[in-house]
Amino acid sequence: MRTTCASRRCCDATVIRSVPTAAVVIYALLLALSSLATPAGAQTDAAREARLRAEAEPAIVVGDAITLKTESARDFFAIFTEGKQKDVAFVVVHGVGVHPDFGLIGQLRVLLADAGYATLSIQMPVRPSTTSDPMEYVATFPDAAERITAAHRWLRERGYAKAVLASHSMGAWMSNVYFQNTPNSPYAAWVVIGITGRILSVGQNNLPILDVYGENDLAASVSKAWLRRMYLWFQPQSQHVMMPGADHHHAGKEKALSDVIVGFVAARLQPK
Repeated sequence: MRTTCASRRCCDATVIRSVPTAAVVIYALLLALSSLATPAGAQTDAAREARLRAEAEPAIVVGDAITLKTESARDFFAIFTEGKQKDVAFVVVHGVGVHPDFGLIGQLRVLLADAGYATLSIQMPVRPSTTSDPMEYVATFPDAAERITAAHRWLRERGYAKAVLASHSMGAWMSNVYFQNTPNSPYAAWVVIGITGRILSVGQNNLPILDVYGENDLAASVSKAWLRRMYLWFQPQSQHVMMPGADHHHAGKEKALSDVIVGFVAARLQPK
């Protein structure tokens, strides 16, 4: 039986809510300026990752568990679900301290596959379960970037010409810093779900961005929505969407979120 957001949804929101948005921006900027100097994987809790995989893998109903490898030769868990069409695929990135079949991400990876898109939901770096300060996750961003890169490479090697990066909450911050530090990223589009604050620069990447947040999202996401909307004015073919009645995890509204994402991607990457 799939674990749902309703049962453990607070694990992500509680950690993210505990830090001022400005602090997240400052730390992310400092990390970007440092050119991701922290050794990849150095701050990841490997034992916890192993436990998360042991929890998730036996419960997978749709898709296959696989192991990917980063450029630093670090193995990490992922779930691949094939879609009907072979041109566009999604790399799906979860929030803080969970696994790639958890909650919103677990449902979204299946809903997107039902809509015809292959999905590769990847395990992101985690800190110990006792971590209460989300700033500790900044040290894992280099590892996160390597995983995002490895995921795209894995899809490309299997013939997918275009990959969309869809990331939620802390995963969205990891993705943002990845784009800052990856000139000419191979990703064709970025779907940002519930980022807690503004969108930082995506560096030299000129790609469509879909920014989605819930009407009842975390305060840090709702209060900075206007800044994200302004930023997207300068990004071609980008869109800013507020989901009525949705919370940070889009509980009960996952299908509506999937429909918005599918419409955005189809219009920009698969024009008729």
